[in-house]
Amino acid sequence: MTIKKSLKNAALSALRKSGVYHAVARLNRRDSKLLILCYHGIALRDEHEWLGGLYISAHRFRRRLEILRSCDANVMTLDEGLARLKTDSLPPRSVVFTFDDGFHDFYRSALPILQDFGYASTVYVSTYYSHFLLPIFNLMINYLIWKARISEMDLSLIGTGKCMPTRNEGERAQVVQAIVHWADSRKMTTSDKNHFASEVAARFQIDYDELVRSRILQIMSPQEIAAAAKGGAQVELHTHRHRTPRDRDLFQREIRENRAHILECTGRDPVHFCYPSGDYALAFLPWLRELNVKSATTCELGLAKQGSDPLLLPRVLDAMNIDDADFEAWLLGVRS
Repeated sequence: MTIKKSLKNAALSALRKSGVYHAVARLNRRDSKLLILCYHGIALRDEHEWLGGLYISAHRFRRRLEILRSCDANVMTLDEGLARLKTDSLPPRSVVFTFDDGFHDFYRSALPILQDFGYASTVYVSTYYSHFLLPIFNLMINYLIWKARISEMDLSLIGTGKCMPTRNEGERAQVVQAIVHWADSRKMTTSDKNHFASEVAARFQIDYDELVRSRILQIMSPQEIAAAAKGGAQVELHTHRHRTPRDRDLFQREIRENRAHILECTGRDPVHFCYPSGDYALAFLPWLRELNVKSATTCELGLAKQGSDPLLLPRVLDAMNIDDADFEAWLLGVRS
């Protein structure tokens, strides 16, 4: 954590303890703005220790919901939130839960906790991997390197004798990028990539079969997507292959394939979209409208306002690197 972030968190904690948060909330109830929370993963094992900027522990996630309940937050569906935002009729402390990618951990960990509190949620599912029951290749390679606790990676497995440093998240990302580029250049199939990941795990003496059985870093199966929808989750669009090509036909093909898979699983036609990895361009907006997409969420930080473009909605990404004081600041309008 940077010094700047540490000082900010200390200041927010002090304001919270002094009662300033609730004083601000009484003066400015944030009625006209919608807090769209974004989550990428609820850790099944130690993912929150690996990527604390994307993952959150189940314990911390439950604590978030307890804060919402204690602050009398109004948690609603994405449909209701956007409809009331448009008509400027949001109740105080309005919140929508969104989950990106559609990982198995949403179904196994997040959804039961949400159900305990009676809170609605939207999950944007990227559907290609849902039929494989295998971990996402680039994520698994990154996780294995972190799990091995090595300071550098021998890249002889990809035909080069050089080593690359792996001492931090940034260095690991560069190694993963090199491996993914190599795999793509060889036109490796999903099965090929999984076999390669198992070889990496074996080199580090990590039980890869056990990781696969644990369903870590895997997308929900079609049966789990259907069960999640029946359990109260609103299943929405995230492209089929988790990519946003700049070509109109290719971009719309991603949406159509994604929509067809979700419709087959849930019996419901999805109309809301989330840009994979927050990657968007203004050229996408008319392409989305042509496909009758009603809203699209970004990874831009902020609260949604009545004047926000419904295809460029900001969110607040919650993860382990966000403490309770910061989370509550967004909820009550201390931060905007």
